[in-house]
Amino acid sequence: MISVVIFSAVILSLAGLAFQVAKRSTRATDQALMMAVLLSKVDRAATVPFDSLPTIAGCDTTVSGVVLIQGCTNVFVVSPRLDSVRVWVRTSIAGARPDTIVMRRGKERRPVPLK
Repeated sequence: MISVVIFSAVILSLAGLAFQVAKRSTRATDQALMMAVLLSKVDRAATVPFDSLPTIAGCDTTVSGVVLIQGCTNVFVVSPRLDSVRVWVRTSIAGARPDTIVMRRGKERRPVPLK
């Protein structure tokens, strides 16, 4: 009888541990999805030609199960040869904070020096 009580106490403590591990792995999966959306938007902002930067401005939503990830890109003109691109991502998960990356893109100079 004592062995059954000890066995049930061990199983109950392992169930709590399994719940914590499952909760953290779900959160890590959601954060990985958020980072994937953020990095895809940053890659797009880095590869689009300078004159086409205003065409990527806007927001879109990615759905994965019950999680919604909204990613937006804003383009601000700093000067005729320099633009500031702001990419931010937020999620529908309670307690998750939005993530933002700001980058500056410059127009290629012609002629290229030292060439």
